[in-house]
Amino acid sequence: MFKALQESGDRSEAPISEVFATQRRPLVAAILSRIAPDVIYALFTVFSITYGTQKLGFERSEVLIAILVGSAFQLGLIPLAGAISDRINRRLVYAVAAVGGVAWSAIFFLIIGGSSLPLLILGVVVGLAFHSFMYGPQAAFVTEQFTVRLRSTGSSLAYTLAGVLGGAMAPLIFVYLLDKTDSWVLIVVYVTFVGILTLIGLALGRNPDRAEEEEYSVMRATESAV
Repeated sequence: MFKALQESGDRSEAPISEVFATQRRPLVAAILSRIAPDVIYALFTVFSITYGTQKLGFERSEVLIAILVGSAFQLGLIPLAGAISDRINRRLVYAVAAVGGVAWSAIFFLIIGGSSLPLLILGVVVGLAFHSFMYGPQAAFVTEQFTVRLRSTGSSLAYTLAGVLGGAMAPLIFVYLLDKTDSWVLIVVYVTFVGILTLIGLALGRNPDRAEEEEYSVMRATESAV
């Protein structure tokens, strides 16, 4: 599609303005879909260090081992998730992982309360596995929301705005909630809230329209030939 776009020269003069004017629903869907993966990733990587060392008495190195093991699993799980989402409804794979990630965030805090390193490793590995099954389909899902000529700009806007609302703010919110309540309960409530936002984004989104892309490619190739 990108090659067809390049060859045809069909480019917007003001792509950002055009995205906001004509692609509002796709933009909202793409932004919301990205929030839960960012927040859940921050929970099991960044915040787990703070919570594990300050509240549970783990050594920093022990928490880092858990994160390293979880990240090693992600090396295989992320491409696997992307491949599965190519063959099964992408939104379904994404949504199941979002629900699982939210549910596991509560289970995670319950099982690590005894300060067991094996359970900490298990908790982080499973949490990052759920993240993988959102992150793997994410790039394709986000780009598929936008029409071909605005796909690059729309995707970039969605990633940037969602990054601010999700991953950038999540560690600060986690620490704030822990400091104010000395409990993980509101943290899980926050994760549940962002999970709902992502499910709304997926519901607003669309499945890939292969016919539309093929039609665009053929049309642009014909115009270029003429």
